[in-house]
Amino acid sequence: MFKNKIFVTSQPNASTLKFVKDIFAASNSKEFPQKLVDTRLKDTNGDLVGVCIPYEIDTKYYTAKVDFWLDEIDKATEKETIKAYCEKDTEISKVIDAFVFIFDKNESAIFIHSSQPSSFDTVKEWLPFLEQAQPGIRLCIGTSSHQPLAMEKDAEINDWCLSNSFDYVDMDEKTDVPMDKVGIELALEIIQTNFWDGMVKKNVSGVAEDEDLLNDLRELKLAHDRDILKLGDEDEGEENMPTQHEIDKMRDELFGDIDGEDGLDKAFEAIQAMREHGKNLSDEERRKMAAQVALSFAAQLGL
Repeated sequence: MFKNKIFVTSQPNASTLKFVKDIFAASNSKEFPQKLVDTRLKDTNGDLVGVCIPYEIDTKYYTAKVDFWLDEIDKATEKETIKAYCEKDTEISKVIDAFVFIFDKNESAIFIHSSQPSSFDTVKEWLPFLEQAQPGIRLCIGTSSHQPLAMEKDAEINDWCLSNSFDYVDMDEKTDVPMDKVGIELALEIIQTNFWDGMVKKNVSGVAEDEDLLNDLRELKLAHDRDILKLGDEDEGEENMPTQHEIDKMRDELFGDIDGEDGLDKAFEAIQAMREHGKNLSDEERRKMAAQVALSFAAQLGL
């Protein structure tokens, strides 16, 4: 049984289907299978639950056949429905390797000063399911808003996502930084960084097959983000963190020749050499170097 399903959920506002269509468009994949979806919706009287959309991830390094599973859950029944998903030993949890939660930023902006839960708060109900499924990707998508979120609400969402191993993609975010990705391009990149069951690697010169190292770096990035949260405004802690200049310098050292024939191999060799060198450093120096490597790697590959 392959663990190769991407579960996409939200409240009923058609955002799940739009997300999948946008992923198809961003990846320049085959044409979106609209007829297949229309047939399924006809059978379910327009209910998206159970809609399955086949999708082939095709990158420079591998191909993988996955399926998007959609379910838009009505607010009135969401607790009961999510509880059903959270039942132990469900077949769904055994095949899900990416969980995508989409919330309405407009609604979250409205409820910022209200005691009512916003659509974002629903994601917290899914934690028991995620503990059971253990997907490689946890992705939270904030849909485009007509009004900006209050700073405290935006910070709350970011902090919660970091604390619970979610990647947060704000569809309103813009960037002028070269190679940085935001919005649907970032969401696509996150999906592509997973090691999917059944993936077929391409024979590309210069690609190092070190999956354990990639996973280590992703964990380092998450650990570093959690440390930032814990440190808050403590000046002493901030001094121990790498500066943006140090991260940029590390990135240049590791990936300056990435477009060369053996550029990626050299990058992995440099990282492994740093790991060996780190054994002779103090804990503080080792943590800082690990953060530099992880953050430069994340900036390069979007981890």
